[in-house]
Amino acid sequence: MEGERDGRGEAVLFARGQLAGELRPGSFVPPADARGAGLVQAADRWGRLAYVAALAFVANLYASPAFFWPELFEKARLGLSTSAICALAVLMRRVTSGERLRLGGPPAGFLFAYAAVVPLSFAWTISAPRTTEAVADMAKLLVLYVALLNALDTPGRLRTFLVVGALATLAPSTGAVHRWIADDNLVEGYRTAWRGNYADPNRLAMGLVLLLPPALALAGEVKPRLLKGALLFAALANVTAVVLTHSRSGAVALAVALGLTLLRGRRKGRGLAVAAVAVIGLIALAPDTFWTRSSTIAHYEEDPSFSGRERAYQMLQVIASERPFTGVGAGAFIDAWERFAPLSAGGLHLIAHNIFMEILGELGVIALGLFGIFCAWLSVRLWRAGRDPVAGVEARALCAGLLGYLVCELVNGYSRSFNLYAAFAVAVAAIGQARLRARLSAAEEEGARAARP
Repeated sequence: MEGERDGRGEAVLFARGQLAGELRPGSFVPPADARGAGLVQAADRWGRLAYVAALAFVANLYASPAFFWPELFEKARLGLSTSAICALAVLMRRVTSGERLRLGGPPAGFLFAYAAVVPLSFAWTISAPRTTEAVADMAKLLVLYVALLNALDTPGRLRTFLVVGALATLAPSTGAVHRWIADDNLVEGYRTAWRGNYADPNRLAMGLVLLLPPALALAGEVKPRLLKGALLFAALANVTAVVLTHSRSGAVALAVALGLTLLRGRRKGRGLAVAAVAVIGLIALAPDTFWTRSSTIAHYEEDPSFSGRERAYQMLQVIASERPFTGVGAGAFIDAWERFAPLSAGGLHLIAHNIFMEILGELGVIALGLFGIFCAWLSVRLWRAGRDPVAGVEARALCAGLLGYLVCELVNGYSRSFNLYAAFAVAVAAIGQARLRARLSAAEEEGARAARP
């Protein structure tokens, strides 16, 4: 652990962590002089500001207050401003405390190496304007990743972030349910959605699946009954909204996320009972259109949306054969249709509809390998961190939500998504805290053995 000078310092830090109920990676022993004490206080204030900004960011990411009060928030660009404030506060805390920025350890190097390929693709892109946009997006996502990872530096802050995010999903989920009930301009006549980034049914389902496991898991951990009830209601609203989007990938991801959440919890018997009730309720209450559309998975060749994906994959095969190591450039997949699409692909310009295929088509096989290794590492480490029956609640929930989200990405494809990179940051923070907790527990046990006569 960074910052300790001897075993006594580690013991002091451990005792403080136990008393405060928090574990802070990269903590340091406060200096005794007045100037040093002032810097410690300043660092603490910057840390609190970063934490508050992180909460504001996730609340805005889902609740989108600018849509409800455009006069107040439309020009404020809350997503950009809250993430910028969080990043600035994290940087100032680094300056005042001397702590180094946490990036996620050596495995996170795969993510940053992948991100570095995005600006490098200027050397071979077929659409410089598209690549310019992609570079700007990637810069924002990396700043967000680093800011959230460093702002959520204690278990309490991490849990509160997930609780706020889960409650914020009530805006898109209840909004989508209301829109379906009101029959308000439904997509294809029967699929609900919401607004902004969630105006597409598939993207709405993806976003809700990501935070459904934390809502369900943390409902059993928080003590206030009102908060517990709000989280359970958020989970129920999320499930309902995902069903009403009629997203087939969302339905599969929903099953994956709920299954992992309920069957990996501390009370597996209760989880099985809840799963059985959920299945019965889904069978009884889901509209006929949900079952009709879901049944087309078995006959995908006849589905119009699959035909569009098939055309995109046909073009991808051409790109992969001609530019296997470079792709067409970051963000340039849409513009590649005129140059690389075979006649059988048709004239429509479509996205890749698969996050890994999108990366392969835009940045080549090396970038795909870097991104895939990071995702695999993150999934494995989250799974291991969730083995702790008590302290692994957040890790289990994040693992279930992230795997469900990636299931949706297999047939959608949004490699530059704020939801995804926020999930990356929170997951890496949870892994780091689980590792620190294990080290401190081992140190406590070793100290207890040494103290025995």
